[in-house]
Amino acid sequence: MLTSIVPKQERPEEWIYNEKKSAKQFMLTDTASTAIDKLAKELGISRSEVVERAARCGGMDKARCFNPKIGKCEA
Repeated sequence: MLTSIVPKQERPEEWIYNEKKSAKQFMLTDTASTAIDKLAKELGISRSEVVERAARCGGMDKARCFNPKIGKCEA
């Protein structure tokens, strides 16, 4: 039996970010999950890539504006 080993294809993110992604796990509300799904579909990217871009494009700064008492972001 002849077996050939095909190297795993690099993900585009590996050359975009110059580092490999690793699996993470976190919990979200259905509202947040739906928003991620909607944007991923609109941009034609994965949910993981939506979160990656949010973290790299100022999303963490936006998270500081969230007021848990009212459940919304404040300007």
